[in-house]
Amino acid sequence: MSTAVGLRVALAQLALEDGELAKNMELAWAAAREAASRGADLLCLPEAADFGWLHQQARRDALPVPGRYTEFLAGLARRHKMWICGGCLERDEERVYNAALLMDRAGRILLKHRKIHTLPELTAHLYDAGTNDRPLSVETEFGRVAVTICADNFDIAIPKRAATEGAWLLVAPHGFAAEVERMEKNSEEFQAHIRGVALKTGLWVAGTNVALARVKGGAWKGQMHCGCSMVARPDGSAAATGPFKQAALVVCDIPAE
Repeated sequence: MSTAVGLRVALAQLALEDGELAKNMELAWAAAREAASRGADLLCLPEAADFGWLHQQARRDALPVPGRYTEFLAGLARRHKMWICGGCLERDEERVYNAALLMDRAGRILLKHRKIHTLPELTAHLYDAGTNDRPLSVETEFGRVAVTICADNFDIAIPKRAATEGAWLLVAPHGFAAEVERMEKNSEEFQAHIRGVALKTGLWVAGTNVALARVKGGAWKGQMHCGCSMVARPDGSAAATGPFKQAALVVCDIPAE
């Protein structure tokens, strides 16, 4: 495992709105500005921070990588001299993926991950599954950093592979949601999930979740996202936790090893 260099990470717990690209870009812009003002080295956005992971017109609206949305993120990275990891819906010719990118301070895409476990009962009509044969991690100024997306981590073999590749930090955009009456339980499940991934892999885990936003369509229409974004230590303890049902920027200092 490559040596970790200390960094300040900011988890942008955004109230994303399904299908509202312009609004969601405004939310990311504001989060980047605040993260920069608080000295963050790495800004972490949620899953599909452009359109929402259950946007019912994903196959129509997804953008290429690079493209309008990723160039927007690259501009934020350059403007604030900050690393960014963000989820997006990616068009690649006839296929569409739920992807996440890791960009350096110059806005260069160093790593692209396509979600492997896509919950096809919910999303097969929205996008395709990524394959399990692509690298999950890349060398950065902070050491080796890996990226997975939400349900990928339900199969612990996937984040464990990131550890095998030598990563010490896993950045994991999420979109945990539940019926309104189950939101408190859902938040407990989300936090236990992030702590469990950290404990089982020995990685620091930065899990950014959406907050407040309602799913607009599909089988989960009306469900809401709980927030409670978390940075977990390798021993499974929480280093920082975001608020329940509130948009927020959660800032956490990860010490050098």
